Amino acid sequence: MNNAKWIWINKESEIIDSYAEFIAPFAVSNIGAVHLQIACDGIYAAYLNDTLVAFSQCADFPQYKFYDETDISANCRKQNELKIVVWHLGEDSQVYIDDTAGVWFCVTLNGDTLACSNKNTLSRQMNEYRNGYRKIITEQLGFSFLYDNTIEKSTYSESVEINKPYDLHKRAIKPLLLESRLSMEILRRENGMLIDLGKEVAGFLELDIDSEATQKLTICYGEHSADGGVRRKIANRDFSVEFVCKKGANRYMNPLRRIAGRYLEIISDARIEVNYAGIRPVMYPIAEVPFSLEDKTLQRIYDSSVYTLRCCMHEHYEDCPWREQALYTMDSRNQMLCGYFAFENGNRAYARHNLILISKSLRMDGLLNICAPSGFEIPIPFFSLVYILQVYEYVRYTNDKTILDDVGDVLEKIVQAFTDRIDASGLIPSFPYPCWNFYEWAEESNNEWQLGRKPTDEYIGSYDFILNCMYIYALEFYAKLMGKKRDLQKMSDVVRKTFYRGGVFVLSSATEKYSQLGNALALLAGLGDEQLAERMLSDSDMISATLSMKAFVYDALLLFGGKYREYILQEIRETYGNMLQAGATTFWETEKGEADFGGAGSLCHGWSAIPVYYLHILF
Repeated sequence: MNNAKWIWINKESEIIDSYAEFIAPFAVSNIGAVHLQIACDGIYAAYLNDTLVAFSQCADFPQYKFYDETDISANCRKQNELKIVVWHLGEDSQVYIDDTAGVWFCVTLNGDTLACSNKNTLSRQMNEYRNGYRKIITEQLGFSFLYDNTIEKSTYSESVEINKPYDLHKRAIKPLLLESRLSMEILRRENGMLIDLGKEVAGFLELDIDSEATQKLTICYGEHSADGGVRRKIANRDFSVEFVCKKGANRYMNPLRRIAGRYLEIISDARIEVNYAGIRPVMYPIAEVPFSLEDKTLQRIYDSSVYTLRCCMHEHYEDCPWREQALYTMDSRNQMLCGYFAFENGNRAYARHNLILISKSLRMDGLLNICAPSGFEIPIPFFSLVYILQVYEYVRYTNDKTILDDVGDVLEKIVQAFTDRIDASGLIPSFPYPCWNFYEWAEESNNEWQLGRKPTDEYIGSYDFILNCMYIYALEFYAKLMGKKRDLQKMSDVVRKTFYRGGVFVLSSATEKYSQLGNALALLAGLGDEQLAERMLSDSDMISATLSMKAFVYDALLLFGGKYREYILQEIRETYGNMLQAGATTFWETEKGEADFGGAGSLCHGWSAIPVYYLHILF
């Protein structure tokens, strides 16, 4: 593709957690469409004549790289200067796979090259950022940053070309948008101030402050305030960034590390005056489909659900913008279902891009990795089965069967991986290391202890009902997609014989406990009847489904027509209405809110926006 080369700064070795800047002048002699094409390892921001014109996390795989294309015509002059800032992370996380540092870019006018990356491109290491700092926000998300506004910036030198033999693919979604500042409320404190943005927001830290002295600010961010401030440190997590002020005026925005929350706490030694300090919203540009309900509570729930979706849409779907920013199959299944109804054109292009991105995480064993992309190899087998359902729903709601050209072989390999694991009992046993046999954040279903397993640990297996039932259920959709039906009657009989106890299905061969999720899947897989549905709603010993899995429960109840319609609507009113009464502007990861997970519960989680889908189909 044109003459652009992969390049990096002229350094003998890469630095983990480092920043580089590249500069490319170009002239525009006639009117036309000027486009910037760019790819990198990590995250980039592009400035044209000192105006931010493009930015993105390069969420991809070393073996499957994307480039972005942005129309920059509106900011062009006759003589132009393009600056590209690249953050090379250099260490695996749950949202990034480490690869050789590099950037590739090209500026074109009506298809002709005006400038491109090569060894003559001037570049520098950005010493105003603390390179090699490696301060962790969360294990899933990766690094924080420290920016020094007092330092004299380093000089430019020629770049070096990097051997990165990639076949680049254009990222088939729209560029993200930087929106206007939000209003803020400032509460001054003894050693700084607390800033309330009024609602959950995901975007870039922006500062416009005057400092009476040179000093380092610690800027903490969070979704709720506690004890008069932001809860910065939660276990091994640290929700803070750092900024060294010069005396006087300081203006800064970081377009590389996206943060999220409602509150900022600025900790300072000397006095500062805040003209503005907040999170500039960064959103995916998508039009919402108007939807009105007479019930005011349900309307508020619907609107907040849509806003939750918007906060969890960037380069791909995110589970939560505060703590992880990761693309999971299960989370994004709920988000896609909602998007087919909430957004213009059924959100087709965005959903398709995400499904293809997920497919590239397929492992050699036929399972999808935990996230896409992820440098951590922790597949969740249940989520791989959910992907089959996810692709089916995409085809159902968009009528785009061409997706199978891209992911059909992945579906085949997933199904084969599970089929090959059926043992002499006729069931699929739980998966060994490195798999995490997770189903939901509920008793007997999260198996969180498995995250600490080692390759040398003895394998202690069991037969999990949800896994085997989901295999039966998912293969119905696999047959509809691929035209390959399998006879699962024998397996269904074994599942019933193994797990059925006194009118309900227990969670595994190692327990007598049972859950709404498990029994809802039994209904969906054709293993139960209306008596089981009634038991799901009346049995006080039944472990309740968590917010992420309510969709399976509601789908099971809707098998019986409109009989349970009011039950579903009332549960949505109560569950989500309680969050709104507690001050929520987006919906929580679990009903426990921030108190869950040792104080790290997310207050904005994409999988919890599911009321959007059910309010559409029930009205």
